[in-house]
Amino acid sequence: MNKLKMIIPLVLSVSCSLNSDYFPLLVETPQRVINSFKPYSPGDDYIKEQQTSFITVELGQQNATLVLESIESDIFTWIGQDNVALKTYKGFIINTVGLEHNFEIMNPIFSIDRMLMNNNNTLFYNFDSPRLYELPVSLDYIHQSINMIKLELVSEDINWDLKINVDYGSTGLPSSSVQSLHPFTKPAILHFYYKY
Repeated sequence: MNKLKMIIPLVLSVSCSLNSDYFPLLVETPQRVINSFKPYSPGDDYIKEQQTSFITVELGQQNATLVLESIESDIFTWIGQDNVALKTYKGFIINTVGLEHNFEIMNPIFSIDRMLMNNNNTLFYNFDSPRLYELPVSLDYIHQSINMIKLELVSEDINWDLKINVDYGSTGLPSSSVQSLHPFTKPAILHFYYKY
């Protein structure tokens, strides 16, 4: 308690003695910190200037832009700085590389298509950190329409509930996606921007 009584007058005396030119920095700093946590959205000029299709990714408090490297068998490979790569299929993230905790869905095209047709209710995940192979993740809820797919899945082996929401644009391509990637990370939020 005595330390607190000493610190408060010290802070007040220092702040009062500061030159008025520096005082706005103290006031603006919290707002700048708050602004850094806002969702990332590129401006119209940025979108128009891009030569290739790209996605924006929000993962927790990190934002990134990844560009389309290739499309093979309807799997889109998106690459960014520091060797980060995501692969998507129908807007589902099926593989990550370069993140702190990476994963892949085994046999993704077959598995996702069967799940969406309600013929199979299980996906199998591989994780790199910690290493975990062929983790079964079972379908708990599905809702589909022309414009969206919403899945809720559960892995009872590690008590992990995950959600996947994909919205589709008028062209049938994904426009946005929110997906749980790993039990140790927050969901990823993707926005897709296409250049034809």
